[in-house]
Amino acid sequence: MNAIMFPAYGPDFSQFVAKIYDSALDPGQWGVFLTELAQRLNSHGSIIWANDFAHKQADIALPGDGFFVNHGFDPAALETFSAYYSEHNIWLQDETLHNEGQVVVSSHLFPDNRVKKTEYWGDWLRPQEIFYSTAAVVEKRNSRSVNVTLVRAERAGPYTQAELAMMRELMPHFQSAIALHRRLHQLKVLSESATEALERMFCGVILLDAQGQVLHATRRALAMIDSSLLLTCIPNRRLSCLRSADNAQLQKILQRACGIGAGKMPQVDAGGSMRILRSDRSYLQILVTPLPSWSSPFGVNGTAAVFLTDSAAEPRSLSATLCKLYQLTEAEARLTEALVNGCTLQEYADKRQLSLNTIRTQVRAAAAKIGVTRQSDLVRIVLTGPAVLGKFKE
Repeated sequence: MNAIMFPAYGPDFSQFVAKIYDSALDPGQWGVFLTELAQRLNSHGSIIWANDFAHKQADIALPGDGFFVNHGFDPAALETFSAYYSEHNIWLQDETLHNEGQVVVSSHLFPDNRVKKTEYWGDWLRPQEIFYSTAAVVEKRNSRSVNVTLVRAERAGPYTQAELAMMRELMPHFQSAIALHRRLHQLKVLSESATEALERMFCGVILLDAQGQVLHATRRALAMIDSSLLLTCIPNRRLSCLRSADNAQLQKILQRACGIGAGKMPQVDAGGSMRILRSDRSYLQILVTPLPSWSSPFGVNGTAAVFLTDSAAEPRSLSATLCKLYQLTEAEARLTEALVNGCTLQEYADKRQLSLNTIRTQVRAAAAKIGVTRQSDLVRIVLTGPAVLGKFKE
């Protein structure tokens, strides 16, 4: 339908539609959009809200959502509407008249000549000079509708066909905006949850994209980088070693892991690790593993994860948790914890005064109980599992 046919549209209609999507990306803009929408349709009030027909309840504002907003309504009146008058709304008596994707008008929902005989008129509509209303039923799910509603006084007259046509023209944009807003809101919640899970880990965690740039680094990882004097993630937000020989090895490991995570390289011996020594023989252990090639909770493609542990730090004991969670023996749990903390098989064998063959047997037994076959996968599963994330209740 050509917008030029309707005077209410105006020459800048496309810019007006763009504001719907701007608002979906920045919920703070919805108030500006609703103000302009009301002006264009000669209305003194506009609101985005939800109605639950089954329970006769209205959602006028949801804390933290930022989507249900209004222009021109008295806040106190909206409170009484939500608490009482939504149940007595004369325009909501017949749910079958409110269907997704349709524009409804008050005169078709309830006779105009009977409006002034109702409690709803006397107690709620009249004090706000509301007589006519129109609404875009943007979404209807399980008797719950999401609506963009406009209201105006009796002296303004009924909504015209041109004005209703404009609402129909805006309908698909309202629907796209709601879907976009909901998706972004879900990603925000998921991102916050995922970040909190990473912050619980005893080691530092860094997520990288396909180009090897840092997407996210936990507070522990940033602290370890700052204090180590061995690593940096600036400039260009790339993880690198300060010593050139160490950096060459690290970049090779990172490039391979990111390539595998992005699906550009075959997944053969995917993991990689290295140790950066200090002058006092303490070290920073780096384990790099590819991530599955799916869109991450952070809204971008994370292709690799880097786990940092410091031999100079006092590690949190995991042995008891590993025993209970994976049914490892005490010996297997101690070995697995040592591997997670960056110890090599030979170092552990020397420390425990056991043969290397005995240690390898313990590794195979622990890996089998966890459900993997390789030492690198054993470490990766433990690092990303509930024992390290702190979600296992002992």
